[in-house]
Amino acid sequence: MKSIVIYFSLTGNTKKVARVIQKGIKQITGQCDLSAIKQADSKHIDSYDLIGIGSPVWGGVPPNVKLFVDNLPSLEGKYTFAFSTHGALPERFLPIFVGLLTGKGSKVIGVHDWYGSVCLPGHPKPYPTDGHPDVIDLKEAQDFGAEMVRLCQRIVDGESQLIPDLAMMPVPPDNNIPRPRPKLNVQKCRYPKCHLCQDNCPQDDINLDASPPVFAETCRPCYFCEMICPVGAIEADYELLTRDRMWRAENVYKQALEKAEAEGRFRRLTPIEKVGWITPYYQVYNKHPRYVIPKDDSTD
Repeated sequence: MKSIVIYFSLTGNTKKVARVIQKGIKQITGQCDLSAIKQADSKHIDSYDLIGIGSPVWGGVPPNVKLFVDNLPSLEGKYTFAFSTHGALPERFLPIFVGLLTGKGSKVIGVHDWYGSVCLPGHPKPYPTDGHPDVIDLKEAQDFGAEMVRLCQRIVDGESQLIPDLAMMPVPPDNNIPRPRPKLNVQKCRYPKCHLCQDNCPQDDINLDASPPVFAETCRPCYFCEMICPVGAIEADYELLTRDRMWRAENVYKQALEKAEAEGRFRRLTPIEKVGWITPYYQVYNKHPRYVIPKDDSTD
């Protein structure tokens, strides 16, 4: 059985999970490839029997992840699983993503999600799920990888009743949160000496070679470019976004996490009294770059 784990990760949460899922699979089969979604070769995906794909939750499936799956060849006869990291609510990601994978003809044999630290401009900092994924989460993810390959082997051997009916997962309604578009201040920009934003845009929507430089209309702002720019050349008006996100964090996410904690699905690592209900990330990290990509957890 040949396996691969493919992931999309900006700040490293999903990459950490993907790595240990790969480790769990390799413990059973001795083989499992690992690839960031940007480097994944969709043309050769049909050489794998078991395919796992993971992503952060962006109020649903990130556009670049959806595009990747849309561009895959038929997965007829393949076995797939999905995983995600998030700051409170995974519900809009997994049902939609399962639909994308089944639409390609694959048999989806499992899904899982984990909490992760949140570094987004308009969200509280510290955030209620900061500290995740921790060693306990990563051990659970490793076990999940092993479970997926064992389950796949049993299904291949004829136990088809083990395939879960994941199509019944309901999809919550979209909340249509306003997203102001980032803009480039060409006077501050250091291109071609610096091209971090272009290199790390998940959708390849930035073209600094164009004159004037282009931020494509397809951009669904994640603000990673603004956060990693070392000189503040990318600007965004966070006022409206922050008002919505901070309200949502205290009135929606907080209650969701309290419920998950009461049900044993969430372990609180950041005490509630430490959460920055009035200190959004972009105000706490008010110097550029707001976020430095760690060498060990880069998006490469």
